[in-house]
Amino acid sequence: MNDLQRQLSDLLKAGVGDPPARVTVHSVRRRRAQRNLVAAAGAGVAIALVAAVSAGLSGRLAHPGPVTSPTVAPAPVPCRPGWSVGAGAAPAGDSQDSLSALAGPAFDDLWAVGYRFPHHSEKVFPLLEHWDGRRWAYSAGASLGGRQAELKSVAAPAPDDVWAIGYFMPAGRPLIEHWNGRYWSLQQTDALSRWKSLSGEILVSVAAVSPSNVWVLGYPDTSSPDGNLHWDGTSWHLITGPNILPHFGSAAMQVLATDRLGGFWAVGGTIRGNGEAGRPGRGIVERWSGRQWEVDRRYGWKEPLTMVAPVTPNDMWAIAGGYFTTSGTYGIGPVEVLHWNGSTWRVALNLGGTASVDPTGLGATSANDVYVMGRSARTYRPFIDRWNGSRWQSMPLGPAGPAHHSGSDGESLTVTSDGSIAALDSQGLTDRTNYLWLKC
Repeated sequence: MNDLQRQLSDLLKAGVGDPPARVTVHSVRRRRAQRNLVAAAGAGVAIALVAAVSAGLSGRLAHPGPVTSPTVAPAPVPCRPGWSVGAGAAPAGDSQDSLSALAGPAFDDLWAVGYRFPHHSEKVFPLLEHWDGRRWAYSAGASLGGRQAELKSVAAPAPDDVWAIGYFMPAGRPLIEHWNGRYWSLQQTDALSRWKSLSGEILVSVAAVSPSNVWVLGYPDTSSPDGNLHWDGTSWHLITGPNILPHFGSAAMQVLATDRLGGFWAVGGTIRGNGEAGRPGRGIVERWSGRQWEVDRRYGWKEPLTMVAPVTPNDMWAIAGGYFTTSGTYGIGPVEVLHWNGSTWRVALNLGGTASVDPTGLGATSANDVYVMGRSARTYRPFIDRWNGSRWQSMPLGPAGPAHHSGSDGESLTVTSDGSIAALDSQGLTDRTNYLWLKC
């Protein structure tokens, strides 16, 4: 055995180095590939080095420099279906905090957004928390220069492509933040002079399928159509939605969503009359045609729609009733889960009136895998019901779940990019605990 072969033998016996102490966010596909390759890393290194010797590369290896430990992926995070309990990550000195929306590319890569009030302050600032499969971590988000703001919605098509939207306080001007896998940045929406001309505009929902195809929904004043912002990967464009205002009353779309084919949808409705005299009008479904937002009258419903979970154009789930916001907030009952089968809506589940139930989330992966989340309006206890294709069944909360807790400060449900289901019940200042329910 020559000197070079002896050095290679000693190197291989030493192993490939220790894993890094810091865990970073990886893409879903890259993480899966690394998990499969970690076990074979030592053998791979050995084969590569022996092949290098055989190929006659001894000129470079005869005088090796310092040995550098290669990057090794951390041990994979196992998915534990059901409820798990984790300490919330909001700063301990907050006088109030709330998480209102959840999204992520995988069960171990989730972002929750909302707002927080620092201790001894009447100012409100965005709250962002990240779940890495093991623990929740706090993020201050993009620098806002001390301006007050609140986040309302989040979309996360990839680990390095996350969008959080809301509005600055008190004027309601648009706020859009973007996570590129390393840091949050503030999107320069102030450059949209046409958007600023729509008085009272507040961003409420975001949906994204790629870094160059993002839609944001805003509420206008009661005399203007809804405004939709589109990001094409280079710049933002304001595209006004169809005029859905009734002759006497108000109207607004409530939420944006995407289907498995990459289509964009929005649901909402109208209110007949104004103020306390307002009464529920009709439910409206809008669809992006590729050129403009259009009302698809085939999907019309007799009451306003407040949530939507589209799988395909012929397989869509929605919630009618609940809390509906236009120029004011209206409690509309009964609260019903609807299913569109390609030709008609049918009532799949009646949850009761707004005095007994508050729906907080809806998600679907197929016609036979649907989840609705809510909480009792009397006890504040959450629930998750699942449709398995033949019947609805209540998901058990379990002894570690929030079954015996009340006063929730935020609940939401999402379908991740890898097809997992994640639901969040945040107790906020009650006990600073985040309850996370997973099916993966």
